[in-house]
Amino acid sequence: MDMSFYNPVRIQSGAGCLREYTGFADFGRRCMIVCGASSARRCGALADAEAALTACGVEYTVFDRIEQNPLAETCHAAGAAAREWGADFILGIGGGSPLDAAKACAVFAKNPELGPEDVYKDPAKLAALPVLCVPTTAGTGSEVTPYSIMTLRSQETKKSFAGENMWPRVAFLDAAYTASLPAYFTASTAVDALSHAIEGYFSLKASAVSDCLAERACGLILPVLRRMTAEESPSAADREALLCGSTLAGMVISRTGTGFPHACGYKLTYFHGLPHGHANACFLADFLALAAEAEPERAARLCAAGGIRDAEELAEILAAVLPEAPAITEAEAARYAAESAAAKNCRQSRRPVGEKELLPLFMRLSK
Repeated sequence: MDMSFYNPVRIQSGAGCLREYTGFADFGRRCMIVCGASSARRCGALADAEAALTACGVEYTVFDRIEQNPLAETCHAAGAAAREWGADFILGIGGGSPLDAAKACAVFAKNPELGPEDVYKDPAKLAALPVLCVPTTAGTGSEVTPYSIMTLRSQETKKSFAGENMWPRVAFLDAAYTASLPAYFTASTAVDALSHAIEGYFSLKASAVSDCLAERACGLILPVLRRMTAEESPSAADREALLCGSTLAGMVISRTGTGFPHACGYKLTYFHGLPHGHANACFLADFLALAAEAEPERAARLCAAGGIRDAEELAEILAAVLPEAPAITEAEAARYAAESAAAKNCRQSRRPVGEKELLPLFMRLSK
């Protein structure tokens, strides 16, 4: 039995865990907070961070220009700002976009010679400032992974990079920060987390430890999605379950990486503006169905952990909480299938796929 697993992130959890944290000065005396334009303020996390940093005697500045699906150029600009201000560490606050951007910023701050896309050449050993993360959505699990995903206009897609120095030092999990998220985005981010658990479970890199985490994540997330509707947001208890499930699923992909729903979903996000989790949802049930053909007993265990029969029931749950995806043309379907098939995500699952398998999935979205 393969028990291999590594995740060096310290987790602080519970109501007030950020506001009451007293260890910020351990990372330096100057912090740059990286966030989006409004969500960190709206949910209260930014105010709590500012109060906690001040109480610890840490100076801070705020870089709040991170867009959804952050551009490499924006992350590069954030890194330059951190370096010029003399930041000792970075505090990322937000959903996956600000957290991923915070990690990229930390790399760019320590490597002034790098251009916006140079991090992809040899990222494993790049130096980085310490990063701490406050998730305000229950979706990406970025607070416990070494991955940063940026949007590359040169390649017309999103692309991840990772390095040993990019693991967050501390993750602060307070479900109260997710309470202001509308029902649609709550569902979309939850499906992103579910994607991590399911895709990671069938990865070639899966281990006994990541399997346990994936099963538990499905057991937390799927019952909440089943109770949700497209209009109704979950209760405080359900939001806590989603946040826990998201972090567990993030731990899964920190070991395993993701599968083809992510590779395919990036196309719908980049070209059609579909939020990441919703884009993954367009392919997640198909991923589970193909995995079940290859490994029926393994798929049955994961479905049982999540309280569903099979991939068909998963598709029904997803359809109940997310609207229909925007239509694409047949030409777009052909292009997206070919380009997605070239991604490493499609080769690292126990049931690898190619353009032949992906084309019908994209064609289903065409009108």
